[in-house]
Amino acid sequence: MNGFYKQPLILVWIESVLFLLAGFFLAILIIEQGHSQPLIYSAFLLYVPISQFLFTPIFKLTRVYTYYSPMLLGYMANKQQIDLHSGTSFDHLFVMSKLKPGFELRIRLLLFHLEGLLNIIDLIENKKIPDTVNIVGTSYFFNLRTLSKMGFQLEKPSAFYRLNLSLNFIDLFWMFSLAQGKLSIPHLWKAKKAHINGAKLLEQKKELESLYIKLQSKIQSV
Repeated sequence: MNGFYKQPLILVWIESVLFLLAGFFLAILIIEQGHSQPLIYSAFLLYVPISQFLFTPIFKLTRVYTYYSPMLLGYMANKQQIDLHSGTSFDHLFVMSKLKPGFELRIRLLLFHLEGLLNIIDLIENKKIPDTVNIVGTSYFFNLRTLSKMGFQLEKPSAFYRLNLSLNFIDLFWMFSLAQGKLSIPHLWKAKKAHINGAKLLEQKKELESLYIKLQSKIQSV
């Protein structure tokens, strides 16, 4: 679990609101300064990852983000669709920071992703989510072969999806580099949208559990 949320709930709310206000203040500052110096608007390229960090706690508290594991969340998840994303830089700081970059961090991240998928399966089995729910994500979570093996259908992402990936390039770059244990550029241009419905995901439960156990044995040998 993310250690930030182990604090008393009232303290979590106070800190989350302060982070939110800091994010709004930075946005207003850039906009105001940009009126006289238009080049300052380029600071929004840095503002995107900063705001992602600052807004994460309030998004969790207000269920804009629904967490299925400490590093796998659904954006505006509902009974019709779960749009999966890897944890934000905020989650990375509190959950992954003590892990050694490279193999250990990469395997642990994959375990969290698998844990999230298995938790979604558990919710479907317990009728808390209908098995008709559409589950979508991007292929950089796993390689294409693994996704296909797990029953996901792959397609080209929309222009909006590609734009979202591009805007989050800074975060994706440093997170991917840590997972690889060296400076590495994520192949966002090769990313594909992956989707599966709840019923099909249920059929992959044994496969996912098997992969989870296999990865666990690898991390325990480190």
